[in-house]
Formats: sequence, structure tokens, C-alpha cells
Amino acid sequence: MSRASYWRDWQGMSPAARLLIINGLAFNLGFYMMLPFLAQHMGSGLGLAGWACGLVMGMRVFSQQGLFLLGGTLGDRIGYHPAIVWGCLVRSLGFMLLGWAESLPILLLAAALTGFAGALFTPCAQAYLASECRTPDQRQRAFALHNLASQAGMLLGPLVGLTLTQQSYALTGFLAAGLFALLGVLQYRGLPKRPVDTHTPRGAILRQWGTIVRQRPFMMFTLLAGSYQILFHQLYLALPAHIQSLPDATQLLGGVLTLSAVIGVLLQLPASRLVERRLGVPRAMGLGIVLMGMSYLALTLLSPWPTAGVLAQVALLSLGSILCFPLFAAQLPRYAPPEQLASYYGFYASAGGCMALFGNLLIGFMLGEAGSRPATAIWYLLALVGLLAGLGLYTHLRASLAPAATSSA
Repeated sequence: MSRASYWRDWQGMSPAARLLIINGLAFNLGFYMMLPFLAQHMGSGLGLAGWACGLVMGMRVFSQQGLFLLGGTLGDRIGYHPAIVWGCLVRSLGFMLLGWAESLPILLLAAALTGFAGALFTPCAQAYLASECRTPDQRQRAFALHNLASQAGMLLGPLVGLTLTQQSYALTGFLAAGLFALLGVLQYRGLPKRPVDTHTPRGAILRQWGTIVRQRPFMMFTLLAGSYQILFHQLYLALPAHIQSLPDATQLLGGVLTLSAVIGVLLQLPASRLVERRLGVPRAMGLGIVLMGMSYLALTLLSPWPTAGVLAQVALLSLGSILCFPLFAAQLPRYAPPEQLASYYGFYASAGGCMALFGNLLIGFMLGEAGSRPATAIWYLLALVGLLAGLGLYTHLRASLAPAATSSA
């Protein structure tokens, strides 16, 4: 799959599909301008305790991924176009409050608004983009381009945020809010509206959700793959708390997030080819999760050289992520009937959000007051989570991949 073929696909896409792909860059640019520096802002700038920082970060994750199922359902009821526009505007308000707030209740409200905006926007934008693609191959390449655009936003966001945050965190919030407001206007004007089918039998949604919960292979997949959210989101909680005690903490935090994004941009496609040609899906998923968990041991093993330990940890975490993360979305349809695919994606994301919330609360308590307690036990705990989940995921996929494929579209 060459660069030229991706360029041809881009040229053949509709204006709406191109706008939705560009959204990946713009949304991550605005997101990573602020969120990587939020834990440090709350701990050092506002003096909040570790558990409070964990609660705010967990609320943001839970209200987004925990409500994906609800956001997708709302999009089905009111239409993708208004859901996408409202998602942009609500996130604009949330980011403005995050920059301005100084008390825990306002921070929790801002985190909830920011997360719910993502829950409203993301599944509807994904569904809209998928519907703009004429063939499965075009859809696969469209989402690959979207992922690369998102990684580019993740690369640029911390660089912009690092510069702005050194001036004022409130300024960063206002500028990020302005970006999301501008995106809302662009979506309103650039995305065609579509008719909405409002006739749904009473109780059909609850029966559908009940069917999902009773699907044991999917639930096992969701539980094991959801450990990704626990491991990955420590980039915004445990790792910043660890970096906070090191010299040049702000610069180092921006540097590690840049490193993570560079690895994603440069190595995602080579990693995908490695999965296809050598590793296979079960081994790549299991290895990716194990590598993410084991990456936290670098912070202990390289403790005499703390900066090197942080950089090694982020590099290993990112390598594990690009191995397994794209495969989660690609393999999930094996468990889902075609007519319920969006609900399965929403449920999967919601379960991951719940796991991230409780994981962040636990890690926040273990960090203590503003990250005052030693973090060694946290790194061993995260390594154990990665090891057990990776081995479990590999075993589960080897046993269920073939039968799951026969039950899917």
C-alpha cells in the first residue's frame, strides 16, 4: 500500500470525507494543546491532591468513552450533522472552563463537558466518514488517513501547548476553545445534512444493549482490550506526576508527548505491515499490550538516569500502542452483526472509559498528595496489568477468532 495510492484515495474522496479526515488533525491539535499539561497545572499550579487530579482526569475519560454509546444513540436520533456541530461547540465551552477554573467542582464540570462533547462527536463523525466511502478498501484507507492526521495533531498539539502554557494556562484554554468553535462553524457549513429515521420500536434499544452484554466472546474481548485505556492514559496522570519531580519538567513532558506522536506518524504503517506479514493479529495484539505494560518498568530500571527512563518508557509504550490499537477497531466487527456495529463500537468504548476512570482513581490514590508518594508500586502494578491482559488477549483471540469470524458480516 504505497503513498501514491493513499494520495489517489484522497483525491477521489468527497469534500465531506476530506473535512472529516482533517478533523482528526484539528481535534487532536486542540486536545493536546491542553490535556497533557492539565495534571501538572492542577497539581503544581492549583495545588490539588493526587486523588483530585485523578478524579478530574478520570471524569474526562469516563464522560467521553463512558458515554460513547449514548452519544452514538443521540446521533442516530438527531442526525450526524447536528451531533457533530454540537460536539464541537460543547467541547469549546469545556476547554474554556478548563483553562479558567480554579476549583474542583468547576474542573469536574469542565471535564464532563469536554468528555461528553467527544462522546457526541466521535462516533457520529466515524459513522459519517464510513458512509462517505464507496467500498471497504476505500473505507480502510480513509480511516488510515484519519489516523495519520490524528497523529499529526498529537505531534503539533504539545508543541503549541508548551509555548502557550508557559505564558498562561488560561490563554491555552481560550485558544483551544476558539479552535473548536471554528470547527463547529466549518462542520455546519461543510457537511451536508441527511434525513433521520425517527421510527424506532419501543424498547428496541434496551433489547439490543442486552444482547450485547450476553455476547460472551465480545465481552471477554472488551475486558481484555480495555486494559489499553488504563495503560495509555497514565501518559496524562502517573507519568506527569513522576516527571513533575524532575528538572525541566515542563519541557520534558512536552518532549515525551512529541516522541510518542513521532513514533506514531513514522512507524504506524511499517508496524501494520509487520502485523500482516509476520506477527498475525492475536500475537500482535497480545504483544502490544504486554509491551505497553512492561514499558513502565523502564522508570524503575533506569531510575539512576530518570530522563532516559522516561524517554524509554514512552518509546516502548508508543511501540506497543501502534501494534495493537488499530487492530482493536479492525477486529471488533467479527463479534458484531452488521446492523448493530455502531452500538458494539459504542459499548466497547464505554467499557474502556469505565476502566480508565477506576484505573485513574486507583493510581491517583497511590500517588498521594500532588504525587508525593513513591511511584515504584504503580509501575509494577501497570506492568502486571499489561502482562496478564496481553497473555489473556492472545489466548482469547487464538481460540475465538475463527468462530467469531463466521458469526460476523
